[in-house]
Amino acid sequence: MIQKRHSILVLLILIILILVPVSSADVEWTGTFVLGTCCEPNSLDPAAVGVSQTEGYVINAMYEGLTQYSRDGEIVPRLATSWEISDDALTYTLSLREGVQFHDGSTLNADAVKQSLERHIGLGLGNLGFILGAVDTITVVDDMTVEIQLSSPDFQFWAGLPHIKIISAQALAEHAMDGDWAADFFRENAVGTGAYQLTRWDPGRQTEMEAFPDYWGGWDGPHVERYIARYGLDYTTRLLLMEDGEVHLIDWAGLSDVRRAATSSAIHLNFGNPLQAFYHFIKQDGPLANKQVRQALMYAFPYEAMIEVMGGFAVPLTSPALSGTIGHCDVFEPVQDLDKARELLAEAGYADGFSVRQAYRHANEPRRFAAVLFQEALAELGIEVVLEDIPWGTFIDAQRNFDTAYDMSSHWLNIPIPYAGEMLFRLNHSSLIDTGTGNWAWYNNPEFDALLDEAPTLAPGDPRIDELLCEAQQIIIDEAVLIPVMLSQYIDLTHASVQGYQYDPYGFPGDLHVHEIWLDN
Repeated sequence: MIQKRHSILVLLILIILILVPVSSADVEWTGTFVLGTCCEPNSLDPAAVGVSQTEGYVINAMYEGLTQYSRDGEIVPRLATSWEISDDALTYTLSLREGVQFHDGSTLNADAVKQSLERHIGLGLGNLGFILGAVDTITVVDDMTVEIQLSSPDFQFWAGLPHIKIISAQALAEHAMDGDWAADFFRENAVGTGAYQLTRWDPGRQTEMEAFPDYWGGWDGPHVERYIARYGLDYTTRLLLMEDGEVHLIDWAGLSDVRRAATSSAIHLNFGNPLQAFYHFIKQDGPLANKQVRQALMYAFPYEAMIEVMGGFAVPLTSPALSGTIGHCDVFEPVQDLDKARELLAEAGYADGFSVRQAYRHANEPRRFAAVLFQEALAELGIEVVLEDIPWGTFIDAQRNFDTAYDMSSHWLNIPIPYAGEMLFRLNHSSLIDTGTGNWAWYNNPEFDALLDEAPTLAPGDPRIDELLCEAQQIIIDEAVLIPVMLSQYIDLTHASVQGYQYDPYGFPGDLHVHEIWLDN
């Protein structure tokens, strides 16, 4: 009798071992991962995401898209496992991953995808609305297949789809009121399919997430059980906390922080090239309305000196667009030539120089370096640059009006997709004039606009995309309405215990891939 019971017990154990997923049995929890950052997200809603990297670090841990970018810039499966694109690039048919659960226990299906995309379009919020601008209809073919029909070919749709996140249709139905798409609920709550689920958000302090046990990606091997994003920490405080092991990652480290961190065995430096570059804008007004004067300024900029003061954490640009993006072509040689600058100024009638106003931020090291170096170079040409250190909000208010806009200013611009046309649009498309969101040069050229408007309507892979965008890049350089300064490397710091982390330049506006991280304690 005892032997029979023993056999039954062994059989039950074997059945349990078979039924329990290996991923759950083999998980090794390694503690809590803490991000120390300056800025808190305004919203947790993936349809309202802006350009704050912190928003991406939080939202991308809890939500996923149909596709994703690999770290090499290739579009690969995520919630969709495969797809078909029609020859005319108007119809996209995607097959969904089976067995994916949302954090509320509901299951991923085509209806959830349809509602997520329609909600994103209906809300019209955030920085990613242009991605779905060409979507005409979204059809549920069957429970696990969705068809997206475009009104016209739009390369930006397919290139940007990885950034459109899928939410729970059940949560949407439960919390929507009077056609508001549950905007109030999703602003402060998260119900996605990501590896981590929201447990708490203390506004002004931190957001806490924990591993979602039913994550479709599984939990075999080492992982962090909890993920906390702490907000409002200055760099000094963050560095002290990291040295004590209380913070594990610091994003957007400055050069002074790098120098300090280099002396600590507890801190590691990480570098990457983001889809972001640094530019100097020239407004066409007064002496700067003369193209030869603007061209003189391009020859006067101290490109090599700028790279040197960046400590080598930057590379020169050879175009207004970023290398590695679709449509990029080399149209610019970043070489300082003061003699050529003097020649152009004399031809334009400004051999004796003039005075201009430039906005900058003294506390921001790269902007300060760029402003002071350029000021010194232009002084050799008799051009006085009056630097005004002003808050960002004050600058935006000034830029909305041509009469109050600064003659020169410098900015970083980033793009959510590796498409040169998107960067060129933000740099100089006339539709952004007086919006405070780009085109700080107040440039208005219908020919340039037409090139940018046509390129994304062509089918992916059409060689005319490159032709149109190269022509647009050449126009910007010929017109000298901005100076491509540098591609500044992204620098962040991690504690020595952090394993598995690698910077992702395509995870707009930021993706830590927390599921891949663990702590070696």
